[in-house]
Amino acid sequence: MCHSMPMRSWHRLLAVVLTLMLGQAPATEAMANATDVILDASSSSAASPSALSTAKEVVTILNAARAKAGCGPLKLNSKLMGAAKTHATNMAEKDFFGHANKDGSKFSKRVKKQGYKYRMVAENIAAGQASARQAAYDWLGSPGHRRNILNCKLKDTGVAVAYQANDKPMMGNSKPFYYYWVQVFASP
Repeated sequence: MCHSMPMRSWHRLLAVVLTLMLGQAPATEAMANATDVILDASSSSAASPSALSTAKEVVTILNAARAKAGCGPLKLNSKLMGAAKTHATNMAEKDFFGHANKDGSKFSKRVKKQGYKYRMVAENIAAGQASARQAAYDWLGSPGHRRNILNCKLKDTGVAVAYQANDKPMMGNSKPFYYYWVQVFASP
């Protein structure tokens, strides 16, 4: 079944693809997803009430889409919340946008470091969306992000946003993002 995407979303997605190819971050809201789901055989801090509320808002929207696709609901997991928060904070404070940290480490390592033993793991990131609703619907409007969301094999999730009040534009951007979103998906 073909889903249409609003023109604004196509422009945003095209901007992300082009700027990622050029090695720069896009000037408006940005999104990226790790389409290479990692299979593996192999202490997070508690979320604040507002962080938990934001995560629940995203997950409620995404679980409605999963239900329509015949998938079970994603469940919030404190260890995945910790992995998501770590990366959102790093992107905001260290001025970068990507799945790999500045040291080159990837989301699978962040998840393991939190103590979550997974068989499958994936990650969606976004920047610039000022609300949980906007981040969730932008992810749903992007084929790669939607693929992660609607992967029925992924059962647990963690969602985090970091806000950087004094954020500065990244190279190639005319405006700062301020908001950095991360959603980690996994199955034990």
